[in-house]
Amino acid sequence: MPGVLLLLVFLACAGCDPAVADALPRRGDFGAAMMPPAEGLGPRIVRLRPGSVLEAAGLRLNDEIESLESSRKPRLAGDPARETHAFGSFVRSARAGDVVTLRVKRTGAAAVKVTLPPMREEAVEGADVVYGSVVTEKGYRIRTYTSRPHGASGRLPLVVFIPWLSCGAVENPSAASDGWSKMLHAVMKDGGAQLVRIEKPGLGDSEGPDCSATDLDHDMAAFRAGIRAALADPGVDPERLVLFGGSVGGALAPILAREFKVRGLIVTGGFTRTWYEHMLDIERRRLVFSGMKPAEVNAGMRALGQLYDRVLHGGRMPGQVLAEQPAWRPYWDDEAEHQYGRPVAYYRQLEALDVEGAWQQVAVPTLVVWGEYDWIMGHDESDRAVAILRAKDPTLVTYEVRPKMNHHFDTFPDVAAAFREEGGRYDEGAARAMVRWLRAAV
Repeated sequence: MPGVLLLLVFLACAGCDPAVADALPRRGDFGAAMMPPAEGLGPRIVRLRPGSVLEAAGLRLNDEIESLESSRKPRLAGDPARETHAFGSFVRSARAGDVVTLRVKRTGAAAVKVTLPPMREEAVEGADVVYGSVVTEKGYRIRTYTSRPHGASGRLPLVVFIPWLSCGAVENPSAASDGWSKMLHAVMKDGGAQLVRIEKPGLGDSEGPDCSATDLDHDMAAFRAGIRAALADPGVDPERLVLFGGSVGGALAPILAREFKVRGLIVTGGFTRTWYEHMLDIERRRLVFSGMKPAEVNAGMRALGQLYDRVLHGGRMPGQVLAEQPAWRPYWDDEAEHQYGRPVAYYRQLEALDVEGAWQQVAVPTLVVWGEYDWIMGHDESDRAVAILRAKDPTLVTYEVRPKMNHHFDTFPDVAAAFREEGGRYDEGAARAMVRWLRAAV
């Protein structure tokens, strides 16, 4: 799921090999977090790091940006100060050394030019991180991040993380305190394994079309190339490969397990049934939790069921369907040709996956983690994967249901608060369960 902010504040590098790190041009550091344009307003600065290039240029917190230009053409056409996709592409495509020209509404003054410095690299307490790159079958260089616990020696088990759907980078150089980052850092530090994260095309330092234009085939090509490179690393035991899928990656992990010899699987917050079924579930929860009356929920589900059928199975775009059925517009909360920042083609490819069939072929120890308040991936998804594995061999699967935890490893007092993401606290127990399972299983 997409985040609201594009976070661009970064800290220091630990354990990086400069020769490897320079293999791909480093993305540029704005030193700020900006709210994308919406409802007629331009991008707005909501966080500004002291000493950053934008602060030095005179920009302030809450400044609205009226225009944005770069010395390098953005990956997608459009006005980055007015269009969400163009803005996201502009930021994601920024590289160190780019000259960016901004005009701020508050000052009404002449445009300001800044030269973006390179972002610092990620530091993980208790682990060493090395930046690398691989080339996919589509010809794009993709960024990888390899971590080992401090002081580890010899060949370690290999854990490869297959990430989420959204256009959020898997790298966290800003030391952001979100639950996904905390969980991953805990596994890197305490899991006793070499953990590799693979950036998707068009994200972070990776080459390729912008994430809002790439499809699942681009992502899968990157994951396959990353896994192959990780297995060739002399620091790992290739006989002890664990695929670790997060969110949508939890469905892709068993798919990829058919292509590689794996020792085990970890999945958290994944889907198992068809994407069509999953989306009807999530839409019902969204309508109910957003406060719609029961009759409105019923009408909304009738509309959305037909809309998703026409989009996923009928070759139509959401905008085309809504133009033909304007009464359905109140129930659709995304764009004409995108959802959660990804193009419709991506979801048709998800719909074509046989995830249940892939789970049926799994014959290795598996840890399934699900949060009780995960309204994004409901319990039916994890329950189905567990049921398939248990039908084959009850000893294959460990099912860890985390009380009151949401999709992002935070706990909440009730499911309504989890939907609003208000008052959440990080659940350390989920990462501890993963570490405990890893040390016992591989």
